[in-house]
Amino acid sequence: MKGLKTIFWDWNGTLLDDVEECIDIINCSLQKRSLQTLTRAEYLEKFEFPVINYYKSIGFDFSVESFEDVGREYINAYAAKMFECSLHQGARSALDSMRKLGVSQYILSALQHSALQKCISHYQLADCFARVQGLDNAYAHSKVELGQMLLDEISCDRGSALMIGDTVHDFETASAMGIRCVLIAAGHNSRERLLACNVPVYDDLNACFADLQI
Repeated sequence: MKGLKTIFWDWNGTLLDDVEECIDIINCSLQKRSLQTLTRAEYLEKFEFPVINYYKSIGFDFSVESFEDVGREYINAYAAKMFECSLHQGARSALDSMRKLGVSQYILSALQHSALQKCISHYQLADCFARVQGLDNAYAHSKVELGQMLLDEISCDRGSALMIGDTVHDFETASAMGIRCVLIAAGHNSRERLLACNVPVYDDLNACFADLQI
């Protein structure tokens, strides 16, 4: 991909391999409420933003409990597991390669900002990024507004920027930002859902970066 100067990375599912942990957490919440648990395939088909719609689609009833309480329960459980996850194969080498080539790298994540900062520190990746940006609450409404704000703040040339993510919402965010997007089918949405976005879809980060040309 010629002329690439800026990469906006998603974190969960793109750089961090946390799908199994997320499935375990949501299934514990479902079991607690005597609701049907999800298989991995079902999770990849159901997970979406805003997450309130995802919760409703898998059986949560917000007439009997608040979305805020459910979101808080999830984020607390995730915080207890997030350092048990591993980076996706090829993540660190991709980040290092782009940094050495002078590509500016940012993280744009739906993870709560304070938790994101802890993750970046834990995995010793801070020197790879010009900035990391998460949401300022635990309820993961949308990255669209966050992405547009960040793009304006850094005065980025949209034509030389790329979003790398693993969900339909990453594609939606990139579209709203007016930048290119590629998707990795190793995260929180199925390959079939990603292909429907009509952008390049790769099996993993190694395949993605083998194809990118700067």
